[in-house]
Parts: sequence; structure tokens; C-alpha cells
Amino acid sequence: MLSRSVARLQSPGLRATSAALRIAPSTSTVWTRSMARHNKPHHGNNKPLGPSKPPGASGVSRPVGASSTFTAPNANSQSSNKSGNSNFSKQQEEASQAASPERNTVPQSKGTGEDSSFSGKQNEFDTSALPSENTAPQSTSPSAIDPVDAAAHNRPLPDLTQGIPSTLDFETEGRTKPIPSLNLTEAAEGPGGGRGKGELPASAYISSSEKKRLRVANYMYALFGVSVVAGTVYLGRNWESEEEEQRYADAPSGWSVKLMWKRAKHRLGDQLNYYNEPAFRKLLPDPDPIFERPYTLVLSLEDLLIHSEWSREHGWRMAKRPGVDYFIRYLSQYYELVIFTSQPWAVAEPILRKLDPYHIVTWPLFREATLYENGEYIKDLSYLNRDLSKVIVIDTKASHTQKQPENAIILKPWEGEVGDKDLIGLIPFLEYIHTMAYSDVRKALKSFEDTHIPTEFAKREAIARQKFQQELAEERKKRPKHSGAGFLANALGIKPQGMMMTDPSEQSASEAFAQGKMLQDLARERGQRNYELLEKEIRENGEKWLKEEAMNEEKAKEEGMKAMKSGFMGVFNFGDGGEGGEKK
Repeated sequence: MLSRSVARLQSPGLRATSAALRIAPSTSTVWTRSMARHNKPHHGNNKPLGPSKPPGASGVSRPVGASSTFTAPNANSQSSNKSGNSNFSKQQEEASQAASPERNTVPQSKGTGEDSSFSGKQNEFDTSALPSENTAPQSTSPSAIDPVDAAAHNRPLPDLTQGIPSTLDFETEGRTKPIPSLNLTEAAEGPGGGRGKGELPASAYISSSEKKRLRVANYMYALFGVSVVAGTVYLGRNWESEEEEQRYADAPSGWSVKLMWKRAKHRLGDQLNYYNEPAFRKLLPDPDPIFERPYTLVLSLEDLLIHSEWSREHGWRMAKRPGVDYFIRYLSQYYELVIFTSQPWAVAEPILRKLDPYHIVTWPLFREATLYENGEYIKDLSYLNRDLSKVIVIDTKASHTQKQPENAIILKPWEGEVGDKDLIGLIPFLEYIHTMAYSDVRKALKSFEDTHIPTEFAKREAIARQKFQQELAEERKKRPKHSGAGFLANALGIKPQGMMMTDPSEQSASEAFAQGKMLQDLARERGQRNYELLEKEIRENGEKWLKEEAMNEEKAKEEGMKAMKSGFMGVFNFGDGGEGGEKK
């Protein structure tokens, strides 16, 4: 019965007060009755209960109602206070030791003071104790203990050094119902809500729009599979030309699945290699018999013929290597010249126009003609459409010629030195190859492998000239006829394959040998005369050639614009021959 009375008093507002004051359980019944007595309106008068001011009291009012019940009296305010301001009357018999809840039917006694609420029989209040001295332990009764406070005292403090902890466990402690899942992507299951497993098939919970999307996806998968099969069959068709048949000998024409698969792989590989292989299978056209040269000389551009550098004062500047004009114009009578650069056409073409304005170089090739492999631009000579036994390439990077290193002469990159002579130093060697008409230039290059070719060739030529002079002196004593050509070839370590036909107007070989000249000397004299004739033509007609070229380019542009306009107007039938352009 006492616990019920206390439970009624433990409203949310009073519960905190009860926990704070730690009220002893022995006084619970008395306080309950006092609260009931105090909260009743007086029958004798209609004045509401409230703070009363005794004569001489200060302006501070005392708490009323439930708050006044738990407010302890001051030490100076005794029950015998004659001012009528005491709250605890000793005449309150219902608060005696023999009091019981059944006897609580008699009206409460009136104290000597106006607001006295407690009988004098209430001995437990006859003390000078203060609320601050109320250190008695809290009762172990479940009705007197706040579960939240009890759980808070028993729980260890969180470790804030690891971050602010979650309050989910604290908020959900003591819950009897299961906490719903926080995964919003899954439907709730179980008897509390949502559907349970096994009630309906999974397809019953798919919306119509989702079914439509799945159906469209299945159609797309099927269409993709049919396309793959049809594409494989199309790519695996038989070869359409004999050239393809010879090129892919491992996959001849036939309708077996294995052969079709091989042909499809080859065709697909050709499509994927479009951006890695040269733009054309034949980079150079077939040789013209009128302008045909027996040998082809492929030259690099960057750091071989020119050098570019950047400075803060001048920006980008380009320098032409010493002797470039002489090198190109002199060797043009012996070789088909090709400039092969790894720079794009848009970058290198304007440079070539200034480097070779008279088009002494026969063919220019740019990056579009290179083979891109493993991050390198490779100059694959097999795409040149020329016999590799008659091709020589001069470059500054060995990686550019890694496909045909036996055809390459690798020079040190030119860095702008004014007194450089390495390039023009190669002219005697290259001239000698043409003079002796070698069938395979790779053998001659092999004999000069790992050497500085200009220096080594000059050394061999000096030895051959000395021996030639000795033999010539012996022959003069005997006066037999002797050409001296075979000895020169043997001295240089190169076996000659034929003799160059001489011009009838030139000095004969016998006359030249009689004067102590070697066959190479005759070739140089003739080459120098041809070079001088070419220089004379350039000095006399060079300006005219440039003007004619500019006029031809301008004329070609005008014709191109006319063709473009006529094609554009023809789309809308505005031309003279169309119905829309017919004059009335």
C-alpha cells in the first residue's frame, strides 16, 4: 500500500526531486498524507492554499503544494513558534506511530499557526536536519529507484579519446520489441511487418516497370550475342584477293570453323593495328625508270640535318647543320633521297619547305608513316616498297631502326656545333658504294661496323692509294696495261660487282691511271662537275622555280574552292545544269 502511494507521487516532475533528495523509506507514508492534506482546500475558509506572511516576516515566500512538503524547516522555526508560521504541528495525531491508512478518515487537525500542516505527533520531523545533510542511502525498493539513474551509475564512462560514441545502445536498452533493420535496401521481414519468406514468389514483388527493364535487357543480351556470331562469320569469310591469301598462309580459304576463326582474328587484328602501323602498305610508289636511282638513302631530320633549341631571349630557334645543302645536292645524283622524320606532318612540313625549297629530296615521310610499337616510333624500311639490299638509312637513334639495324648508320646527335664535319665526312663512303655498284649495301656496312665511318674510310683509302702508287710505279717500268680498279676494291675490303660506265667526253681510265689517278678520283671529278651544274641551274632559275610553284599552289587552291562551291550548290540544284538554276 505504501509503495502504491509513493508510486502515485512519482510523476516526471517529482521523480527527479525524489532522486535528488534521497528520501528515506520510513517517511514515505507521512509525506503522502501531508501532501494530501496540504493540497486539499480549507473547509473553514475559501482562501486558497498559498504562501502566508506572518507578521514581521520577510518578503520571501515559502514554496507551496508538493514543493513545500519536501522543504525542510529552518532551525529557528520550531513547532512552538507563536507567530503562527510553523509548518509542522505537534497536534497531528494521524502521523503518530500507531497511525494507519485505514484511520485516515478524520479531518486533519489545525495547528496553532495559520499554515501548520503537520501534527505534533510527527516525531520524525522534530529535528533541525537540512536537505544538504540528507546523506542517507537510497532505498533499494524498485519504486524508489530511477532505472535510468541506476543504469547510468552502473555503466562505465565512454572513452572520448576514441571519438564520440554512438548512443544507439543507450537509447534502445530495455526495449522489449526488436529493433527494425537499418538497411533501407532490404524489405522488412518477420511477423512485426513486411512480408515473410515463403508467403509469395519473388516475382510477385517485382513492379511492372522493373519487369519491362529486365525484358529489354534480355533482348539486348540476345542481340549482342547474335551480333558477335554474325560478325565472326563475316570476318571469317574467304580471302578476296591473292595478296591476302599469300600474306596469311596459315589461314587459307575454307569453310571449317578453325579456318574461319583464324581469318577473323587476322582481319580483326588488321583493324586494331590501324593506328599502330604505317598509313600505307607501300610508303613510296614504284620506281620510275626515267628518274630511277640504283640506291635509296633515307635521312632523319631532327638532330641530323637540323637542331632546334629554346631560350628565354629568342624562344624557339632552328639551326641548319653545316654542309647540309652540299650533302643533299651532291648525293642526289647517286641516291633516291628520302627524309623520314618521326615528327607529325603539321610540324615537319613547314621545316622541310625552308630546308629544301627546290625539292632536291625526292620523298618526304612523316610520323604517319612510322610503326608505333612499345612506345617507340619505328622507321620500318620494309614498308618503303624498295629492295632492302639497296637501302641505307642514317639516323641518330638506334631505336628508330631496330627492325633493320644492318641497313643503318647511327651518328651522334648534332647539338649545334658550327665546325661539325661528320655529315659531309660520309660523302666519300656513300659515293664509293655507288661507284663500285654493290649488289648488297649491307655487306659494306658490316665491314665498317663499330667504327667511325669517315675516319675508317679515309684510313683505308690512304692505304689503298699508297699501294696503288707502288703498283703503278712497277707497272710503268714494265709498261703493261693495267686498270688498277681491282686492287683498290681489295684494299678497301669490298669486292666490286661491276664498273661504272664513263662519259665519252670525260678522261679515259687509262689516261687517268697514267696520271696516277684512281677510279675513285674519276668518280669524284665527275660528281663535282654535276654538282656545279646543279648549283648553276639553281642560281639562274631558282627564283623562277619558286614563283612557278607559288602560282601553281594558288591555282590549285582556286580550283579546289570552285569545286567545293559547285558541289555545295549542286546539292540544292542551284547549278547551271540543274533544274533550280535554269534561267527563264
